[in-house]
Amino acid sequence: MDVIEKDNESSVTVKTSATNDSDEIWEIIDKEDDEDLRNLSAAVYAFILLVIGIPLWWRMTEVQRHPLPYSQISELSSMDIVIATDIFVFTKNPSDTERIIEHIYTKFNSTMFSVKAQTSTLIHSDDTFEKLETAITPLGSLQLIETTNVDSIVAGLGRNVYFPPATDISILMDSLERLLQTDALSDSMISMLNPGKHSEDAQVVAERQRRVRPSSNYNVLLTVVNPEPDKLRVSWKPEIPLNRYLQPLLNQLQLIANFSVQSQWLYLIDLIQKPVNLNGTFVLDKNQAQYIITPLEKKLGSGVSRDPCIHFVVYVTPCSFIPLYFHENNQLTTAMMSARWGGVQFLNADQIRCNESTESFIPDDLSIMSPIVTQFHSLIGVPDVSKYVLLMPHRSSTLRTWQLDSMYRLKIVEQYTNARITLTSLARLLGEISNIVIIEEVGKAVTESVEAAINVLQCLEKGQLEEALKFSKIAFETSEFAFTHPSLLALLYFPDDQKYAVYIPLFLPVMIPVLMSLKGVKKWIQLKYKI
Repeated sequence: MDVIEKDNESSVTVKTSATNDSDEIWEIIDKEDDEDLRNLSAAVYAFILLVIGIPLWWRMTEVQRHPLPYSQISELSSMDIVIATDIFVFTKNPSDTERIIEHIYTKFNSTMFSVKAQTSTLIHSDDTFEKLETAITPLGSLQLIETTNVDSIVAGLGRNVYFPPATDISILMDSLERLLQTDALSDSMISMLNPGKHSEDAQVVAERQRRVRPSSNYNVLLTVVNPEPDKLRVSWKPEIPLNRYLQPLLNQLQLIANFSVQSQWLYLIDLIQKPVNLNGTFVLDKNQAQYIITPLEKKLGSGVSRDPCIHFVVYVTPCSFIPLYFHENNQLTTAMMSARWGGVQFLNADQIRCNESTESFIPDDLSIMSPIVTQFHSLIGVPDVSKYVLLMPHRSSTLRTWQLDSMYRLKIVEQYTNARITLTSLARLLGEISNIVIIEEVGKAVTESVEAAINVLQCLEKGQLEEALKFSKIAFETSEFAFTHPSLLALLYFPDDQKYAVYIPLFLPVMIPVLMSLKGVKKWIQLKYKI
């Protein structure tokens, strides 16, 4: 019996030891599985964070910058403006014609004009003066015609320039230079590219300083001010003379810019500066016109549009100051012009109308519109050559054909130069500041502007003024659109140091455990696969 009990105890001991060994093995296996799962989870988490998460975050937070044609923009500064122009010469003596042609090439050899002078085949010696004036000349060109019908150099209504026989060639060349506006074009370009530099011709500089700033759209606002409507009743409809005298000119300029014409009445606005009484005539100095413009500026309504506004103010003189004039250059005048702003003129009624308030004062349309049209010519840049060349009388507010050609050339140079400066400044700004967003819309606008600017130069070299004007307008508008686009300021004030200050506290607590676990994952892989 004792033997049997010992055998049973030994068998139980063996079974118990076997069970314990089995449990230890399973515990070891479970620990290995937990370690594998833990290391595998760490590896997957690190993979998702480092390989997928960070690149995705980097892509989502990077600044959008559409590619720009930087090389083409830089090339614009090295490309010169060359305006191809044809000049036809007619004289009765072929040798005189050749001599004039030689002087033309010498005179315009160093300017931005590429002049092609040739003998005219459109003019015949037996043509009358009226027939000469109706001759059709190509756009942008000029005809120099010798005729006995004039006593001095006369610019016609079309593209003809008449001069009498035996005219001094040097005087003829100076007149031709004024008609082509070579100094005005150079001065406009130089003053924009290098502020502070300008032409030595004082008249050219003064004309440039009077012109309104370049734009594709303008507002023309005619304001009639009646300070005493209770004493003086004015019966006048401004829209009628505007349509009759100004609208034909605006239609002629439709390729240059779009003009929106409006009129308004203002009442009970008195003169701040009291005029001086000189023997019954009241006078205000030209420099005192600011005392009229300043109080009116807040009430004219020019701030309702982003487009430049050209103001014309007709101030009905109060009854106590009739007649009222401006004093300018030792002369009395009812109208004066303010550079780049517009003009002001006094409308003097009859004293009888003041005393008899029941009868309205009806002003003369032509007397009011004549100064307005003249001032408008100066404000938009119509060349004034009356001091150097006689002008054929023109019974219309529209421009002479050669004046319109000069306007085309001037606006082309202004708009192209403005677009070139804007593109260069924008390219420099975007190149220096990497935080500025360049969306696709802005990138396309810049590309379109550069292409249009290049087309401007190509059209000018071919003498295609209308096409060059259209491209210069596109280049100007698209460059301004790109430069003033609000998206450029989206991240301008969010530099890299601020970006890191925001993201480091967010990512650092997450990245430290992940990076530390990579060392354990590496050892696990080496032990697991015996690498």
